[in-house]
Amino acid sequence: MREGHLMENSLLSGCHIGIPSVVFLTFLLSLLSPASQASQLRVTLSVSDSGMVVEHVQSGLQSELTRQGYVVGTNLTWMDESQAQLSDVNMTISMSQSTPFITLVSQQGVSTDIYLDKSSMDENHHDELIDHYDVNFIKKLLPGINTLGVIIDNNSTDTFNVSQFLAQQKQNGVQVIYSYIDRSAELRTSARVLAQQVDAIYLPHHITDMPDLNYVVIVAERNDVALIGEDHSSINKGVFAVYNIDYVQIGRDTADLLVRLAEGEQNLHTDNYLVQPVLSINLDAAARMGIELSGEVIDKAKYIIE
Repeated sequence: MREGHLMENSLLSGCHIGIPSVVFLTFLLSLLSPASQASQLRVTLSVSDSGMVVEHVQSGLQSELTRQGYVVGTNLTWMDESQAQLSDVNMTISMSQSTPFITLVSQQGVSTDIYLDKSSMDENHHDELIDHYDVNFIKKLLPGINTLGVIIDNNSTDTFNVSQFLAQQKQNGVQVIYSYIDRSAELRTSARVLAQQVDAIYLPHHITDMPDLNYVVIVAERNDVALIGEDHSSINKGVFAVYNIDYVQIGRDTADLLVRLAEGEQNLHTDNYLVQPVLSINLDAAARMGIELSGEVIDKAKYIIE
């Protein structure tokens, strides 16, 4: 309340010196606007792959740039590869295992590489690598699990990572049952069929982005079936756990690096690094699905919804 009174007093003093209140308010808001504080930013973006992963990275990238005051058409320009020499930072996104996932290079030649897989890391960085995925994480979340259901959209091309993940679960002695759909409207029936056969259902990116996901959540809660997602944003939609790379957060972190590179920061930490998967848990969803989590699992979660 005190700050509100101070603002009113400032506006009144502006009117006393002959400035119309509307003009003065517009001027004041322009001073407070993040966009007015952000300089021009020109970025060349090259994307060699498409799919949900890249879309989520770009979503995080754009949201963080907007938060920092960069608005397309005002002070943010996306440029194509033919204009790379005119941009402040050149950015590349690639899902190929033989190249970095994201590469940022400033006009001054300062660069940063972000990797998703150990095999594509420079040999000189092996000592710095973290242990990547914990292939036993589902057993740690749900010690009694024997059967895992998976819903797959026949129209999706984002199935490579899911296939790898499922192969690991089979090696751990978990039976995997697949349910294939062609459209969102089939989700409810698919979930009902799986709920009678499995202990948990795994939902890839392309499934948790579907509009009928809420029906899967309802079926899971009514049948005490755990829902595990591939996408961290899905824990806000009723999924109880996600253990994966947070691609939206990668986008946000990339945006921050991009701005710092464009500003010519000299002390920027530019060592190549491997992205680490993190655990997100929705405790409220877990309770509704009849899941009891150990304190050890909860302590390892980076993001928790209660």
